[in-house]
Amino acid sequence: MGTILLFNDDSDEAINAGEFAVSVANKVRADLLILNLCKKLSRLDVNCLQKENAFQAKANQTSKVKIQHIDASAFTEKDICKLVIEKHIWLMVKGIEKKVTHDILTGIDVQAVLNHVACPLLLIPDGYKKRSFENITYAVDMRYCRAAVLKFLTDLSVLYNANLMVEHFSAKGLPHLSDSFARDLFEQEIMKKIKHEKVYFNNFKERNLDIAVDVMINDLHADLLALVNHRYHFSELFGSNIKNVLPDHIAVPVIIFPM
Repeated sequence: MGTILLFNDDSDEAINAGEFAVSVANKVRADLLILNLCKKLSRLDVNCLQKENAFQAKANQTSKVKIQHIDASAFTEKDICKLVIEKHIWLMVKGIEKKVTHDILTGIDVQAVLNHVACPLLLIPDGYKKRSFENITYAVDMRYCRAAVLKFLTDLSVLYNANLMVEHFSAKGLPHLSDSFARDLFEQEIMKKIKHEKVYFNNFKERNLDIAVDVMINDLHADLLALVNHRYHFSELFGSNIKNVLPDHIAVPVIIFPM
């Protein structure tokens, strides 16, 4: 799968995200590149992750992850974008708070990075301890479904033997799709591009996205929510920019794909 890049600002959420990143790297057989954004000595050193690495390697029956640290304390967003492109980064990972407990520790704006690279960003809530995916959910208006996003999520679903849930929500200002038309669109345009047996579809009529997301997470047990940067549902949930805290009603990892 290539390389996973972890943003490390030496916060508690970054350490938790580091353990999660090790787990994913072991599962997908990727290297891990830790971008240390602070000048002070990081708590997220190689030794800190070795126990997690060994545990995950044993659980997945694979070799341990190759972990590399880079001093990025003087990096700008432009420097990070250049690194992501040159290293062919497959996935970026960042820890994020569920509620504000501290000031932002670095001047790096991950939204500015995501705006200029071709790989997705995975946000891991602080304290989130689950280390696998069972129900991966793509929230999308079917009229704008992205083939590249579907391929990535399908590949991930296969690796984790997870359900892939395609949830249709009509974009703000657009009419609802009838159940029959939405189902036909899914089966004719989507299923032909997916090679995974555990794919399911829902046509949500709920206009309040906060309510719909609550249903997906608490009733349909989504443990990864997929969105597209600056498009429709992302803007409704996150606004114009990713902050250092998740929306109140989202307690699971969120993966955000570039436009």
